[in-house]
Amino acid sequence: MGSAHFRAEEKARHCIVPNTIGMFTVIYRWRVKPEMDSEFRRTWHVRTERIYAVRQSYGSRLHREPDGTYCAIALWPSREAWEAIEPPLPDDDVDASTFSASIAEMLPALTMETVDDLWCKQ
Repeated sequence: MGSAHFRAEEKARHCIVPNTIGMFTVIYRWRVKPEMDSEFRRTWHVRTERIYAVRQSYGSRLHREPDGTYCAIALWPSREAWEAIEPPLPDDDVDASTFSASIAEMLPALTMETVDDLWCKQ
């Protein structure tokens, strides 16, 4: 099997959103307290999984910039879905508190609508 075929199969497994045009994207950025880096990453992960399961987001990716700032790119079906605060996240109080405590600075979020998408080109 050629490497192009392997790449196509890999890409297909990661492209679970069938129509991304018009999707709503949010970019979050945080500066994290160095002593709470592992708590930040753990709580970001579990809270993002809850949001995905309960509020029907399309998921998120967490990145670290060269200066240590974290950046998450979250995908949503619409602005309305992102703005919804219901249903509440189950068993989230302790993780929400730990997540907030780990943040030294939350930078302004960027919000946008997808107009073209080559991440999941099939």
